Amino acid sequence: MLSFIYRLSRDFEKEHGIHPNLLYLNPEHLKFLREQLDNEAQLDNIVKLLGMEIMITSEVIHPHVVWTHLPWQRKAI
Repeated sequence: MLSFIYRLSRDFEKEHGIHPNLLYLNPEHLKFLREQLDNEAQLDNIVKLLGMEIMITSEVIHPHVVWTHLPWQRKAI
Protein backbone atom coordinates (compact mmCIF):
# COMPACT_ATOMS: atom_id res chain seq x y z
CA MET A 1 0.00 0.00 0.00
CA LEU A 2 2.79 2.41 0.89
CA SER A 3 4.53 1.96 -2.47
CA PHE A 4 1.20 2.42 -4.28
CA ILE A 5 0.58 5.69 -2.43
CA TYR A 6 4.12 6.82 -3.25
CA ARG A 7 3.52 6.15 -6.96
CA LEU A 8 0.18 7.99 -6.87
CA SER A 9 1.87 10.97 -5.26
CA ARG A 10 4.83 10.96 -7.65
CA ASP A 11 2.61 10.63 -10.74
CA PHE A 12 0.34 13.43 -9.51
CA GLU A 13 3.32 15.71 -8.95
CA LYS A 14 4.76 14.95 -12.38
CA GLU A 15 1.43 15.66 -14.07
CA HIS A 16 0.39 18.77 -12.11
CA GLY A 17 3.70 20.22 -10.92
CA ILE A 18 2.61 20.27 -7.28
CA HIS A 19 2.77 17.69 -4.48
CA PRO A 20 -0.69 16.39 -3.45
CA ASN A 21 -1.80 17.27 0.05
CA LEU A 22 -4.84 15.02 0.48
CA LEU A 23 -5.09 11.23 0.27
CA TYR A 24 -8.45 9.46 -0.02
CA LEU A 25 -8.66 5.98 1.49
CA ASN A 26 -11.38 3.63 2.60
CA PRO A 27 -11.18 1.91 6.01
CA GLU A 28 -9.73 -1.26 4.49
CA HIS A 29 -6.94 0.69 2.74
CA LEU A 30 -6.12 2.36 6.06
CA LYS A 31 -5.96 -1.04 7.75
CA PHE A 32 -3.43 -2.28 5.17
CA LEU A 33 -1.40 0.92 5.48
CA ARG A 34 -1.29 0.61 9.27
CA GLU A 35 -0.15 -3.02 8.95
CA GLN A 36 2.71 -1.94 6.70
CA LEU A 37 3.68 0.70 9.25
CA ASP A 38 3.86 -1.80 12.13
CA ASN A 39 0.22 -1.21 13.12
CA GLU A 40 0.69 2.51 13.66
CA ALA A 41 -2.45 3.50 15.53
CA GLN A 42 -1.97 7.26 15.47
CA LEU A 43 -3.39 8.75 12.30
CA ASP A 44 -1.45 11.96 12.98
CA ASN A 45 1.83 10.02 12.70
CA ILE A 46 0.77 8.55 9.35
CA VAL A 47 -0.20 12.02 8.11
CA LYS A 48 3.24 13.36 9.07
CA LEU A 49 5.00 10.44 7.39
CA LEU A 50 3.08 10.84 4.13
CA GLY A 51 3.07 14.63 4.14
CA MET A 52 -0.64 14.62 3.30
CA GLU A 53 -3.91 14.80 5.13
CA ILE A 54 -6.05 11.66 4.92
CA MET A 55 -9.75 11.48 4.14
CA ILE A 56 -11.26 8.14 5.13
CA THR A 57 -14.55 7.27 3.50
CA SER A 58 -16.25 4.02 2.54
CA GLU A 59 -17.12 5.54 -0.84
CA VAL A 60 -13.52 5.32 -2.09
CA ILE A 61 -12.92 2.26 -4.28
CA HIS A 62 -9.25 2.96 -5.05
CA PRO A 63 -6.88 5.23 -3.13
CA HIS A 64 -6.29 8.55 -4.85
CA VAL A 65 -4.56 11.85 -4.16
CA VAL A 66 -5.50 15.47 -4.83
CA TRP A 67 -4.33 18.96 -4.02
CA THR A 68 -6.73 21.24 -2.23
CA HIS A 69 -6.45 24.77 -0.90
CA LEU A 70 -9.17 24.14 1.69
CA PRO A 71 -7.98 23.80 5.28
CA TRP A 72 -8.29 20.35 6.80
CA GLN A 73 -10.93 19.76 9.43
CA ARG A 74 -11.28 16.57 11.41
CA LYS A 75 -14.82 15.26 11.57
CA ALA A 76 -16.01 13.00 14.34
CA ILE A 77 -17.08 9.65 12.93
